[in-house]
Amino acid sequence: MATIEPALRRGRLCFAEARPTVQFIFLLRFLTGTALCASVAGDDGHLGRTVWGAAAWVMMIFAVYLFNGVMDVPEDRLNGSRRPIVRGDLPPGFAGAVAIGAALLSLAAGFALSPLMGGMLAVVLTLGYLYSGPPFPLKRSSGGTVLSGGVATLLTYYGGAFSYASEIRHSLMLVVFVLAASLWTALVGSTTKDLPDIEGDARAGRMTFAVMHGERVLRLTICCTAIGLALAFAATVLLLKLPLWPSALAMAGGALVITVLCFKGRRREPYGAFMATQYALHGLAILPLLLI
Repeated sequence: MATIEPALRRGRLCFAEARPTVQFIFLLRFLTGTALCASVAGDDGHLGRTVWGAAAWVMMIFAVYLFNGVMDVPEDRLNGSRRPIVRGDLPPGFAGAVAIGAALLSLAAGFALSPLMGGMLAVVLTLGYLYSGPPFPLKRSSGGTVLSGGVATLLTYYGGAFSYASEIRHSLMLVVFVLAASLWTALVGSTTKDLPDIEGDARAGRMTFAVMHGERVLRLTICCTAIGLALAFAATVLLLKLPLWPSALAMAGGALVITVLCFKGRRREPYGAFMATQYALHGLAILPLLLI
């Protein structure tokens, strides 16, 4: 028992370091891809494959974000983070070993499901390494953050769709939602996340949009991007008569809240509003399909 308890504690700390809220939103994205595919494939899908695929995907996201925590220690210290590695409660070497183990397990599970699923997992894992790891981490520029976040988000939806139907059955509803939600994550998520970390990122040598152009321009960019995407999503849903209007309203409401918070000079709250919008956006896409 004396040796088990420290191991369990470290396991819990690894889970906390890998940001449970982010893991959960990736699971929601995966399940949204499943739900939107099921609206086309109907009973041709397989829930057992979906559960297996979701477990492999979440394990992969856990590995990516735990590795990010190991590699982000200097920036996290400058930005005042209180995650376990920065606090000194979780040894980076142990966390790195767990991340490698989780990555290998996710790949094994993915390739056991199908070569395509394993390939998608490998792509996101590679992006996760390129984002945080040497020699030229993508996290040092806003373009790299947008690229890695957008591709990982898009593949998550299609991973969920493929797991259910053993193929990717496109529908207009799937394409519109995936495009809108991926752009929301890549453009609004990356910019709101940078807002409270401008000074720390500058001292760490990151050349993000916020560092290069300043806080005022960043806030204006966040507001214009969020409102523009929300209006474009709503207009597309109305013109094509897609049953995605609850999600469109959620994005519009989120864009409004983010804009108000930015004009009030808040720093951390816009990212919180972005994440809350993510939960509503996906939940309102899944729920109507479950009730059909």
